Amino acid sequence: MAFKRKEAVVEAVDLNTITPEDAEKRIIAGVKKYATNEANWTKADGNTPYLGHIVGMGIESANLADITMSIERQFLTRKTTRVPVQGSETEFTLVDGELGKLRILEGQDSVMATPGLTIKKLMELGHMRADAAYLEGVASFATIVSVGAGHRLNDALRKTLARLEKLAPAERAEAKANLQSLVQQTQDYEALLADAAALAASKQGDFQTDKASFDSLDAELRLINEKLKGVTATDDPSRAASLRAEEAQVRTRIRMMRQKLVVSEETARGAERRTKVDEAKFQETRAVLAESVKAGQQAMRAATPVAC
Repeated sequence: MAFKRKEAVVEAVDLNTITPEDAEKRIIAGVKKYATNEANWTKADGNTPYLGHIVGMGIESANLADITMSIERQFLTRKTTRVPVQGSETEFTLVDGELGKLRILEGQDSVMATPGLTIKKLMELGHMRADAAYLEGVASFATIVSVGAGHRLNDALRKTLARLEKLAPAERAEAKANLQSLVQQTQDYEALLADAAALAASKQGDFQTDKASFDSLDAELRLINEKLKGVTATDDPSRAASLRAEEAQVRTRIRMMRQKLVVSEETARGAERRTKVDEAKFQETRAVLAESVKAGQQAMRAATPVAC
């Protein structure tokens, strides 16, 4: 449920005149109008995810568009001149120019999952000076993704436990089977989070699956384009229109798949590297999962009839 907010005029500030900590605070304050989980937003820090109602601030925009626009309104930068990427007609980069409004180009916000990761990305893009001391306290994107999955699994287990307690004895058999499956999944995931190498291998598998899907779509687009060349040569307007519609659909799917691929690739790349703050996040999540597994096992024992 949304909570009451006071709107305030935010004056943009040059990113190179403030500390990363100050920029982080401004970002957290700036996303308040989009947050729907007051408890999480109120205690948010640099490692609190924007998305999600369980561990995040409850931002509902799946593509972070609202967050991106909020960040752009708050800061000024010297990286204001847009130039095309060599060999591409659609991609651009930003280089030094006159001090002006911050611009986050398409796709650059894909891994800005927390205020800290936003600051990290702005540093990587040259909008801020790199600050190694600050970055030591920023949990990696891979950690945020992995921990978030753990909390969603834990939430599903806890909800199943709550439903089981309210069911009549005759309805408990199926519910107990579902609970048993969730307990096992949660126990397996807790063990996976404990093993950095195994987690990295799992995330690498996810990336390879996404890469295969992307390559398949890319091949499909090339085939459609070849067909379009042939149809144009034979001057068949109806067939050409049909192929162009198909081409537009595939391009949309490719654009969506490309963003998913960026996320899975970044997760796979960072899954095995753990700093102290990453390890603390994993330990915290593992403790939550272990407690729920214990509660689930106790509930299953209680739901099992005792033989006379």
